[in-house]
Amino acid sequence: MVRVIGVVVCLGFLLNAGICRAASTVDDLKREVEKLRKEINQRQDSKTSPIGKVDSLTGGKYGPNAPVTTKSGKLQIDGLLQVWYQSVQNDNVGIVKPAGGNAVEVAESNEANDNDTFRIRRAELKFTIDIHENIVGVIMVDPSREHNIGFYPLPTFSRHDAIFNPGNNIRTGAGLQTGNTIVPQLLQDAYLSFHGVVPHHDFTIGQFIPPAGEEAWRSSGHLEFVERAMVTGVGKVRDIGAMVHGTWIDNRIQYWVGAFNGPGGTVLTDPEILEGGNRTDDNDEKDISFRIAVRPVWDKDCGWGRLELGYARTDGIRGESGSNTNQDEWINGLNKQTNDINRQAAWVWYRPSGPVRGLWLRGEWGSARDRIGGSTVLPVTQLLQNGGSTDATGATVPQRPTPVTISGWYFASGYKMSESRWAEDLRSCSNFLGKALHDTEFAFRYEVFENITSEDLAQEDRHTDEFKTQAYTAGLNYYIRGYDAKIQANYIWVDEPSDGNPNRGLREVRNNVFVVNFQVMF
Repeated sequence: MVRVIGVVVCLGFLLNAGICRAASTVDDLKREVEKLRKEINQRQDSKTSPIGKVDSLTGGKYGPNAPVTTKSGKLQIDGLLQVWYQSVQNDNVGIVKPAGGNAVEVAESNEANDNDTFRIRRAELKFTIDIHENIVGVIMVDPSREHNIGFYPLPTFSRHDAIFNPGNNIRTGAGLQTGNTIVPQLLQDAYLSFHGVVPHHDFTIGQFIPPAGEEAWRSSGHLEFVERAMVTGVGKVRDIGAMVHGTWIDNRIQYWVGAFNGPGGTVLTDPEILEGGNRTDDNDEKDISFRIAVRPVWDKDCGWGRLELGYARTDGIRGESGSNTNQDEWINGLNKQTNDINRQAAWVWYRPSGPVRGLWLRGEWGSARDRIGGSTVLPVTQLLQNGGSTDATGATVPQRPTPVTISGWYFASGYKMSESRWAEDLRSCSNFLGKALHDTEFAFRYEVFENITSEDLAQEDRHTDEFKTQAYTAGLNYYIRGYDAKIQANYIWVDEPSDGNPNRGLREVRNNVFVVNFQVMF
């Protein structure tokens, strides 16, 4: 009996020892697994860590699925490519026609402006680097801008291609830019942004678009039409300066205030031809700009939908010192007579909800004030006729011009099927037509803009008369992958001003435009 008990006790000790040994083995295995896991994680982390001296020989690997690395921070690359095909009505006579009195004596040819063509409208590359938790740097370039100095962005503008003699001049300003010999400019944005330091506020310094209207500030890849409206397109000015932005109540109230160089040639000009960016100032004063946007209703799921109201304004001074308005007496453009300038924009934007969801409505008004003369020209045309004084080249120009204010507005509406009440039915449709309709948007815009000026017939050296161009645009957008890949087709009916006065020498041009935009954005 004693022997049996001893055997049982020995077996118990052996079993306990085995259990302990097994437990010890499991713990060892856990430790080994944890050690291996840490080693694997360290190896994976090393692939995305900053490149060191030891890894410099292998840091240049490239190819599919290879990681993009930077020495510090996080780099993001965005891009926008737009390829256009545009067809313009053929009219071998432009807006200027022979007229009696002191007006233009020879009809303008329109042969250079009515050619059907493919275009690379935009080829933007944007680099954003998060260098610090509070600092972001941005650089954006557009190589498509270098193709020629006669670059024109808006197909709705009336355009001219001739100089008339004796003493008649169509001034477009292409290639004329004080302080900058690069026309147009590849560099678009180059700025630093500071955020997370002051609650509800961020700060920007560098080159970018100063506070402007709704459409002028919107990304070019997010437009419902192939191009901005005339009045907002000329407000898309880039300049160098500093700006503070504040936001409250979940972005329902926002404001922007900034100071910018404001060199000459950035008000009554086409900003994509005579630009203000990447150039030093040519006067001591600075432009002060502000913008405010309020969203009293901003919930797409509620019955009211989304509504935004806004206003933007820029005020400044052009000219340096002296009292000269005659450009023949300007010395490097510095002794010009000073004059007050301004730009304004006011807009309303609404997307209703409920049974009419998918519908959107937008309207915007804008104006600009500057002195006409010298390198300050209107976006398209300053028609200067006989009877005024002449400059050193013999061209007729206003010698003592008073400031001119031009204005315009547009109303636009559209219906996006993918956001409509029929979106789910169209998405689940078995035929191609239904699915294609789901990704379609219909749009329409009416716009008016004073983009043509002429000397006043009574006081040609002092006053300038403005004339309005009207345009009607019917658009169809097909979204292949949202805004990232889409096709837009616009037909634009253009109605030039026809004064009816034979001394004006203006005529209606057959220049309606059909434009197709193929877009990829990433």
